[in-house]
Amino acid sequence: RISSEKKKAAFTDAEHCTMQRVQAAVGLLLMFHSLISMQHFRSFAKATESEESPPLDIIVECLIGMGLCVLAVISASGNFLPIKAAPYAAKMSYETIGYRPDFAIFNHRGKTLSQIR
Repeated sequence: RISSEKKKAAFTDAEHCTMQRVQAAVGLLLMFHSLISMQHFRSFAKATESEESPPLDIIVECLIGMGLCVLAVISASGNFLPIKAAPYAAKMSYETIGYRPDFAIFNHRGKTLSQIR
């Protein structure tokens, strides 16, 4: 049986995930709208041959959209681990920490040299 606390926690996690998706979607929409506004501004500036800087509202809209997207991604990543690896590394053996299967080379010249002798 699932306790009511676990049901509540699962509902909260699902609700949190939905909130992150909504936040990311709103951020992307704001950035897309600022992109369209910037393209419209650039075409207007080309037509009038003026060299103005982009309007402040476009820049602010883009920064708010980017901030929303960054916050959504950071909050979706889960809990952060401490920088100190001592509590985690203490449980592991040295062979486990130092094992790098990508650096294990089995086809090397030593095999060929041993066959020549």
